[in-house]
Amino acid sequence: MDDEGVKKAVMIRVSSLGDLARLASSMASRMFIMPVYRYHEGGKSIYFIQTIYKDYYKQYGLPIVYYYEAAEETTEPKYILARADETGERVELSDRVRTGWIAIPVINIAEKPRFLP
Repeated sequence: MDDEGVKKAVMIRVSSLGDLARLASSMASRMFIMPVYRYHEGGKSIYFIQTIYKDYYKQYGLPIVYYYEAAEETTEPKYILARADETGERVELSDRVRTGWIAIPVINIAEKPRFLP
């Protein structure tokens, strides 16, 4: 907990935007779209999703944030598009959706949230 009384989340860095997209899109089969949040810090674009695990070693509601750091983009993508077929997996940033792709909304936020360390 910091001086503002806000408990910090546990941060887990993933290896690629594809890893983050797979995690976010895993909820699509349950008809739940998990958005990916994005902010800029230190010349990088930080993409993240937040999950909460109940009863994790009695840490009720422990927030876990999975994140990916990318070189800072000059555009502000609206979606992460993901597609997997017989040719392999493809993940792209886009300003629009495409038929046959899972479209994960990107929510661009103005600054790093206080609950992130």
